[in-house]
Amino acid sequence: MKKALVISFLLVAGLGLAAFAGPLSGSWCIYTGFAEFQPVNMLYFESDVTIDYTTCGWTFSTTAVMEKHGFTNMYFEGEGSVGAFGFYGVLDFIPQTPSFKFMAGAVNLSIAGVTGYVIGVLSNVHAGTVLDVDNGLGYNVGAFGDAGVCSVWVEAQFNLATTIGDIYNYGYDYVVGELLSFDPCTGAKGIGYDVIQTGCNPAWTGLDVYVEFPFACLDLLTKVSFGCADGFEKICFELNDLCLGIDWLLLDDLNICFELQTKTVCAEIEIVVADCVCIIPTLSLIEDTSVAVGVGGISLDAVQFEYDMGQGVTFKAGHLFNPLRPRVGNCRSGTYEYHWSSSGELKSAYYSDCWISEYWDEYFAVLIDGDACCGGAFSVSVFNWFWTGQDDAVATNFMDWVQTRAALKIGIGSNTTLGFGVRLGQAGLARVDLSVCFTF
Repeated sequence: MKKALVISFLLVAGLGLAAFAGPLSGSWCIYTGFAEFQPVNMLYFESDVTIDYTTCGWTFSTTAVMEKHGFTNMYFEGEGSVGAFGFYGVLDFIPQTPSFKFMAGAVNLSIAGVTGYVIGVLSNVHAGTVLDVDNGLGYNVGAFGDAGVCSVWVEAQFNLATTIGDIYNYGYDYVVGELLSFDPCTGAKGIGYDVIQTGCNPAWTGLDVYVEFPFACLDLLTKVSFGCADGFEKICFELNDLCLGIDWLLLDDLNICFELQTKTVCAEIEIVVADCVCIIPTLSLIEDTSVAVGVGGISLDAVQFEYDMGQGVTFKAGHLFNPLRPRVGNCRSGTYEYHWSSSGELKSAYYSDCWISEYWDEYFAVLIDGDACCGGAFSVSVFNWFWTGQDDAVATNFMDWVQTRAALKIGIGSNTTLGFGVRLGQAGLARVDLSVCFTF
């Protein structure tokens, strides 16, 4: 009893001192799901508690993740700036083992239009296991900015996966956010850029230079790469979205790469489709395999329909005709792969959506948004999924129907959100998902 009183006093005193020193905020979210109702089977359970503390322009956060099998993850974050310097850091542990998982940080300095940065990662490849700690250390040093009409990116890698491509495509802030990445399939968070080899004496592994120069009708991107093993590796010239004189046809990629003993040239042709009111077709070119880069026709891959009926009600539908199509060109081998996301959007193969079967090719949906109690909002979505294929890959029922998924979210005020989801299959109730999230 005395121990409980002491612990309670320390918690109250600690929170009181923290609130006096600076504002506290955070969230507590609980997620759970059930299936196989005879008997009931809990698919998952997760409780996430995040506390943010802000002072002097800095934000410090701690997050604890509890799952049905124990205390699975705890990480600490800090972000802020001092003068022209910006800082971000994250430290991650697996309490259940217990073991150190990884530590990552980034520092940037912006002066006169030039931004320099250092990104570092210390990762334990045996985190969460009974094996001995086996850490790997790596870091990247780089800078980017404008030089007249040109834009320049430079990065040296020291035993860490390259980040210059993501900085060029998405920006520095995106890369910093990916240091603690979110897996949409498992819900787990982990390091977004891995060290190459274990050990705490990182050696130089690569150097990349990007230079972008605008011409009157196109932009030329030059990429030069160096490595420790071969020295000079390659230089590439990349041209994107080149007009071919036809409004609906363009040369999507033209890449010319020179290595020490080889040269590669690749091109890829794409078709341009305009939105037609509320109907969105997805068209592609049929490859002519008799030549290196040839067009043999046009294929209708998918059709989407979306109509806003007013009063917060939207009707959506979609049908996938051709989930796999050859690439027209020789820049990337293989085929494009299309499938529907859980929200009824057409996604390419690189997009990970773990809840929709690749065989489900058609859907009809109704979405409703509106105001809820006490200043909150609510949303309802009902998706009916179908498989219209002629083979037996998916067992269907009435009108090729496979499954219906309904989801409801209700906001109570600005601090509480309730979630409810249900899945109905041919055998009846297939799954129920529940969630509640509080913010403070």
